Amino acid sequence: EYMGLEKMVFGCCRKASARITNSALLPKDLTAQNEALAEQLDSFNQTIPWKDSHVDDGTTLSWFLPDMSPVILAKGTTIINASADAISSFVRPKDKATLTSTLKKIYGDFTKNCDTIVTDHDIIHIWFHLTYGVSWIQDREFIFSHRLYIAPSGTQFVILTPLDKWDKHPPRNDLVRGEFAHTSGYIIRPIADQQCEVTFLTSMDIKGWIPLWLANRISRTNGKVITQVRKYFESLEANK
Repeated sequence: EYMGLEKMVFGCCRKASARITNSALLPKDLTAQNEALAEQLDSFNQTIPWKDSHVDDGTTLSWFLPDMSPVILAKGTTIINASADAISSFVRPKDKATLTSTLKKIYGDFTKNCDTIVTDHDIIHIWFHLTYGVSWIQDREFIFSHRLYIAPSGTQFVILTPLDKWDKHPPRNDLVRGEFAHTSGYIIRPIADQQCEVTFLTSMDIKGWIPLWLANRISRTNGKVITQVRKYFESLEANK
């Protein structure tokens, strides 16, 4: 029933988020490209037939596995009492120190290291520890472009697109390089003064060998990232 939809959505996404093989080749003017990627992200949110929708700790979680992709697409939606500018600034930090602090707040001890280059497309390198009680699994790293697009409606999109190569971080034997299989990111939609509906969509492919049960567990719960973002802003309010 959904095969036509999958072909349309995932086919368009692959075209829009085509691999950038070298950071030096990123275009200087990304406005048009970012708008197209934002449209793809919004299409995921609104047209995918999400499954197993349920509320967990104030966040509505769901997932979807298309027939033409081995990677689970995960979604988390919650309400955050903050402005769109404040939320996008938090999830898209502009320097290494702030990035490290943000990732620790969102992912906790799973984040081992990170790096960033501040440009209009913000290249990010993250190194994750993915044991989940299984000590022999190699750590994962991800390199991606971290962009912001603000729609005329005021909705802000923080877009994560894969980047295969960054000369500053060549491949390492002790790390498995994962990727976002499809365009991922945050949709931050203002619904009132100092209040937004925020959706996190992700398609994290952790690559390498890993037990299927663990890969599914990680993938299906990735939407919980947005819960940690909400709790950060709740802590700011509580400490006023």
